Amino acid sequence: MDRAIGIDSIGVYVPRLYVDLTGPWATARAAALSGGDVEKLVGKVTDGVGVRRMAVADAHQDCATLAAMAAKRVIDASGIDPRDIDYLAVGTETTVDQSKSIAAYVLGMLERHYGVSLPEVGAPQFQFACIGATYALEAAVSRMRAGDNTKPYSLVIASDISKYPLATAGEYTQGAGAVALLVSERPRLLALERGLCSTVTRDERDFFRPNGQTSAVVDGKYSIDVYLDCMEAAFAAYAKRVEAKLGLGGADLYDAIDYFCFHVPFPRMAEYASARVFGQLWLGDPQARARLAAEEVPLSGAPRKDFERALTRSRLFREAFAAKVAPSLTIAREVGNVYSGSLYLALASLLEETRGQSLAGRRILLGSYGSGASAKVLSGIVGEKYTAALEHLRVHDELRPEAEGGVRVPLSLSDYERLHALSDRERGAPLLPPRGEFALERLGTSSSAERTDVGYRYYGWIGG
Repeated sequence: MDRAIGIDSIGVYVPRLYVDLTGPWATARAAALSGGDVEKLVGKVTDGVGVRRMAVADAHQDCATLAAMAAKRVIDASGIDPRDIDYLAVGTETTVDQSKSIAAYVLGMLERHYGVSLPEVGAPQFQFACIGATYALEAAVSRMRAGDNTKPYSLVIASDISKYPLATAGEYTQGAGAVALLVSERPRLLALERGLCSTVTRDERDFFRPNGQTSAVVDGKYSIDVYLDCMEAAFAAYAKRVEAKLGLGGADLYDAIDYFCFHVPFPRMAEYASARVFGQLWLGDPQARARLAAEEVPLSGAPRKDFERALTRSRLFREAFAAKVAPSLTIAREVGNVYSGSLYLALASLLEETRGQSLAGRRILLGSYGSGASAKVLSGIVGEKYTAALEHLRVHDELRPEAEGGVRVPLSLSDYERLHALSDRERGAPLLPPRGEFALERLGTSSSAERTDVGYRYYGWIGG
């Protein structure tokens, strides 16, 4: 019998600072983004894209500190000894170094914080836009299945800071955060199904970040099309594997998947992905076709976009989306796009939104995507003891403003724009002095025969 391997626990860290996209930001950006109509811009952001707030990193934070914070959370919540980890992989597309793995920086922070030495831990970085963390998870799981691990745990972290130029359509799809996944045998949370993973890769130009640039180049509408095409192809390959291994296809496969989590660059994108995948399943199911026909959804002859537009308005789709997808999107509405972590933030959202229900034995599908472009579809079965791994998970509570009992602090427009303008050469002072967290303390400035560290990043734990 195959050993169950997968996600034992999950840790999430989101910066405390945020921008309310329905307030002064919308008033200031309306002239550039909606012809001066503030209400129209707010509607575009909240309804058309699906976000209300976006997390913003402070001056002392970067994707390495965010990753280390998420790692600390999952280690502390699980009660494990860090010395029982022998593999630490980070997926990111906003790395802090063009050579050194961000995982090595995170490893150093954890060693110093816990007072341990971890010299035999593998620490690679996986980069492929937003899918990097899924490739990292695949590697960690495969490594355990092969028996190459020497310790019981691996740690996979997705960490990113999404950044676009001000007053552009990309600005309101920014965000920041990190998600850490503790991987083990006999996982409490989600046992990944062996052999039920598919991959699609294409050489595309839909989204990329040239060397030396701090923000990405995006061909928005084209990128959406590439995402959907890759997700469709990856799901079709996954469906073939499920049918061959489990004998499930069509309506049976739809019924066998209890929840769908997709990559979420913005919440509305998950709706597009759901329409593509659900439509793929329902067009082959006579009962679903009959229901759609009764709702006047064109089943043949109409352009795909017209079919999917009509599909998303159908009662069949709205009910399916509300039950199987919507619970995974609540956190993204408050945080924004965290690139490699967005899929796993969706998983955390699902787990929190279904508190009080029994998910044990349920199947969750994970649809991962990275521009440039690659998609992976995989699935896992929720463990019988999964609730024990969620006792610490309180992301929704933390995402409330301080005035409402949470930890978040709203940014003024001027402070947000100052942080947006920061670079590695000009870090500036943090708006919230760090306390109880990892922080970027300084950049190296030495250049001599005895010591060279110009630009090297020095991190530390700031107590409090």
